[in-house]
Amino acid sequence: MTIEPRRIPAPPIHPMAALVTLVLDNVFSVVEIVDPFMLLLTSLGVGVLGFVSTTLTQRFMAHDGWGPSVAKGLVMGIIAGVPYSVTGTAIGAPLLVWAGAHEWIKLPPPKDQRLLEDKRRDE
Repeated sequence: MTIEPRRIPAPPIHPMAALVTLVLDNVFSVVEIVDPFMLLLTSLGVGVLGFVSTTLTQRFMAHDGWGPSVAKGLVMGIIAGVPYSVTGTAIGAPLLVWAGAHEWIKLPPPKDQRLLEDKRRDE
């Protein structure tokens, strides 16, 4: 009996979208210091930027359909738009680590998948 190593599954969000969420989230640390009353406008602007950038990244870089791209964009836009710089970092950083682990730790595919790939090559 052989034990097959498991692969790390692909993250639900493209790494670029997670990075954009991290960067946009850190906009609030500057705004909170300079003018706390601009927080509402900044929150709305950052949320819209997060939505648009994640939607377009998911659609054109991760090759998702429009429905999943818009849904992921909405979630990441809301996360980036929360007016504290902790929320996007707490979500974006683990997603980036997950994406990095998925890309850099290349374990052999499961046995069933290898058999399917071998059959495809034979055809």
